[in-house]
Amino acid sequence: MVGSRARAKREALGQTQQELADAVGVTHQHISRIESGQASPSIDLVVRLASTFGVTTDELLTGADRVPVDVLGAIRGDRQLSAAAKRHLMGLLKELRRLSKNGDAFHGEIGRKGGRRS
Repeated sequence: MVGSRARAKREALGQTQQELADAVGVTHQHISRIESGQASPSIDLVVRLASTFGVTTDELLTGADRVPVDVLGAIRGDRQLSAAAKRHLMGLLKELRRLSKNGDAFHGEIGRKGGRRS
């Protein structure tokens, strides 16, 4: 299963097996064996593949696209974000959560505030 998900991600990125192999530091033959189910990647390789594909290891291993349980904690812990950016992101997230509790009120509020409707 990891192999079929890895193949799908690689193909979605338009990469060859050789390009992926070069990116993660293995041979294209090893990538081929993983994608065909003849070999399983090491834990270290799963981490490198997930990073290359821009997905979580959970998604690569299980196919489940999971959002972090503590998004606010992830924002607070991100060292690349400025304090102001963190405040804005946390405010946006809290507002989106508040609006989602009101069902479809989100679309109505955007329209009333002069924003674009989708």
